[in-house]
Amino acid sequence: MRPSLLYRWLKIYVRLAFAAYYRRYRIHNPQNVPVTGPVIFAINHQNAFMDALVVAVSSGRNPWFITRASVFSNATARYWLGLLQMLPIYRFRDGHANMKKNDEAMESVRRLLQQDETILIFPEGNHDRHWALRPLQKGIARMAFDLEAGEGFQSGLHIVPVGLQYENHLRSYSDVLISFGAPIAVSNYRDLYETNPAQAINRLIADLAPAIRSLMVHIPENMPYDKVAELIQSDAARPAALVDRLQHDQQLVERLQAMESIADMAAPKRKRRFCLLAWLLFVLSVIPHLPLLGLARMIVRKAVRDDHWTSSITFATLLLAGPLIYLAEILALGFATGHWSVAILFALLLWPTARYSLWYRAA
Repeated sequence: MRPSLLYRWLKIYVRLAFAAYYRRYRIHNPQNVPVTGPVIFAINHQNAFMDALVVAVSSGRNPWFITRASVFSNATARYWLGLLQMLPIYRFRDGHANMKKNDEAMESVRRLLQQDETILIFPEGNHDRHWALRPLQKGIARMAFDLEAGEGFQSGLHIVPVGLQYENHLRSYSDVLISFGAPIAVSNYRDLYETNPAQAINRLIADLAPAIRSLMVHIPENMPYDKVAELIQSDAARPAALVDRLQHDQQLVERLQAMESIADMAAPKRKRRFCLLAWLLFVLSVIPHLPLLGLARMIVRKAVRDDHWTSSITFATLLLAGPLIYLAEILALGFATGHWSVAILFALLLWPTARYSLWYRAA
């Protein structure tokens, strides 16, 4: 099934926007994603809608998104969300009557997988920006076996574990690593499923959880989270390459877990050196971006009640309003000066000034 023109255009646009929003955006092992056949992406969920975006634009597949039904409140929303390949799913908080509508949603998912489409799922069932994988819900396994049982385990369905590792969930100009794990063939569980379906569901979940966990930093619940995260990020030995950094951080967690006490371990304080010239350059660089940054901050302040949505709302504002604001600035400068060469030079400087101002803020 060919995605809508809007979906294909947004996939390109969002990928380009990530180059501006993130300091480093890296994809690891995209070759693990099957080129053909039905696929379910199983992803750790830490950063609201940003998680779906970074995975959707990181492979050649065009996933459909399982989305909470409350956003499909009217016909206009349903039309546009349909073009974006979003499917509604109801939760217990939506009421028992609405939960019955999930049968129709699951039937839609089954038909899509029968057509060799890709479904994107967060098997934890909720989001939390801690570096940890929460217990997986069984819905993803039931969905997989529902398809395979109906197809005689001949559909070729694979579940691809995906690990997302954000250096900072809330701020722009940070790092994000998207790692695709080895695909899990659901047909491998056929004998067990035909003997004991409940045991097969539990086995699949038991295999999937460590597969996702191996692709991210996981700080267990029995460790002091804030202290461990601080020690990880302040470690002077952390590699610059994000894949190497992930492995280093995972090993550090293991070493810290083996220690009797880490409460008294002090993380080294980072010292920032002030340079007047660098600060003046920052002030000049950030001026063209103040209207957009101010708008994003205002929307976040008014719209965000759960800070897990901070990055998603900020990015959406920059994505939608950025081109309009910058175009207005370019046109205003051109008409005000009467010299369009000045406006063109201003436009060319938008990218480097944005990157410099973000770098200075994060330094």
